[in-house]
Amino acid sequence: MREVPYREAEARAVRVLVDGVGEGLVLLGQGGYYALYYFFGLQGRRAPDPEETPDWVEGPKPSPGDFPAPYDQARWLEANGYLLFVNESK
Repeated sequence: MREVPYREAEARAVRVLVDGVGEGLVLLGQGGYYALYYFFGLQGRRAPDPEETPDWVEGPKPSPGDFPAPYDQARWLEANGYLLFVNESK
């Protein structure tokens, strides 16, 4: 899973986790589900390069819902020309 490029992971994702810094794409792999995290936002980019490999991999876990909720509770929002970080859990 460590070498899966973003383009392939995005096509196979069963769940997308967003935290304002990047994306975690949850995929079914050998032994269970894995979350592949791409931290493109740390470099000031809005999207990863299609051939970029994950910065961090978590798993395997038995269910796609077993990954921590905070990654799914915030997102970037563009409003009035500004990029805002919105925490939807509040």
